Amino acid sequence: MSAFSRRTFLSGLAAVGTVTVTGCSSLTPGSSSSGSTAAAGPVSTTVPTDPVTLTVADADDTTMTQGLLDAFRQKYPNVTFKRQYTGWDDYLKSINLTMSAATPPDIAQFTPGMQNLVPGGLLLNTDGYSTAYGWAAKFPGLDQITLTPDGKTVGTGSLYGVPGGLSFEGVYYNKQKAARLGLTVPAKTVDELEALFAKAKAGGELALVVGNLDGGLNHPFNELLSVFLTPAEREAWAFGHSGATIVLPGAKTAAETIQRWVTKGYISSNVNGISDNDATAGFAKGQGVFRISGNWAAAAVGKGLGDNAGYFTMPQATADSKLHTTGAGVYYCVSAKTKNAATAAAFLDFVGGAEAAAVTAKAGFMAPKAEAMPSQTGLFGALLAGWQATVRDQGLQPFIQNASSPTMSDTLTNALQQLAGGKATADEFLALLQADFDKYHQK
Repeated sequence: MSAFSRRTFLSGLAAVGTVTVTGCSSLTPGSSSSGSTAAAGPVSTTVPTDPVTLTVADADDTTMTQGLLDAFRQKYPNVTFKRQYTGWDDYLKSINLTMSAATPPDIAQFTPGMQNLVPGGLLLNTDGYSTAYGWAAKFPGLDQITLTPDGKTVGTGSLYGVPGGLSFEGVYYNKQKAARLGLTVPAKTVDELEALFAKAKAGGELALVVGNLDGGLNHPFNELLSVFLTPAEREAWAFGHSGATIVLPGAKTAAETIQRWVTKGYISSNVNGISDNDATAGFAKGQGVFRISGNWAAAAVGKGLGDNAGYFTMPQATADSKLHTTGAGVYYCVSAKTKNAATAAAFLDFVGGAEAAAVTAKAGFMAPKAEAMPSQTGLFGALLAGWQATVRDQGLQPFIQNASSPTMSDTLTNALQQLAGGKATADEFLALLQADFDKYHQK
């Protein structure tokens, strides 16, 4: 999987004075109790007028983070940012140590593994700011950065940040080839999509372009889980809820579907020898007919295929089903040791507003305020319509590898290679995933 896809592994600011929020911990920033650290007493949403400097640590190699910092500073010229950008792999290795330092960054990009900072009270519990600013209505995907005091369970507990830009997955297709083969797109159900794969193969084309050398089969598998599992089933497991299991009929159907697509030749038999990046590059050069991936691939696909680049949201089990798809994003959290919590929280609020939407869209992400994104045509117009439909249906689902355990990404990659290579049945595949889950959550 590419570095970008592993990351995805999701109204403007108004200074409205001081809001008293009930139900907050009475802790001061930097103190902790049972892993929860929150602002004491009333939560201020006023951005100070005196000079403020915020240090920001991130691994966002797009233009988004810098663009958001610049846009916020235009609104508040007294705020200066010191950005500490680190490449993705180095960031993953160092960020927990960085946030544990005596003087950590004020704001950091939240990544899988940083939940280990919660029990030590090193991340600011933002429940108070969420209530004051109304983040529940402003940001999709907040469940992916909501954690219990031990940091092991996601989707319940306290909020530790917000998404600046989100990503989601769907189906790209080559319009020229689809027309030549007589394919009717978009497919309205998964069964219809598989029938299109069969027609593409019968027409001498590779139906679905996938690279699984680094686990890229996770994209169609995650999408199929969105179709065949209920949101409650999927989130319980992905978020590490007690007693959750992936050994479910819907997950088995998803795994068997992947295996069938390989067996029938809809996916290359050499899938385990192709990287996820190479699969996108090949599709952009005209290889195959369909590609299941995220919006991060749109720039490459659009550049390569031009007007022949098409996109539609992942079809569901039935044509009238609500839309469910997989996604994540670039999330920002705040250090519990910051001396400028109000300003840091104001930045978090800003990234969910209309002023930030154009910056986020320009970088290739989906803005939390979907309706404020600039109108677009062609491939990017189709992506925008898909994102707005996803937000409308509250259909964003978590990547199963990002939250269920710190080692799940590697386990899923290995298990998918065994599944695609015929070395594991669907039942054995799911058992490998569940064993990783149980090892982490039964400690």
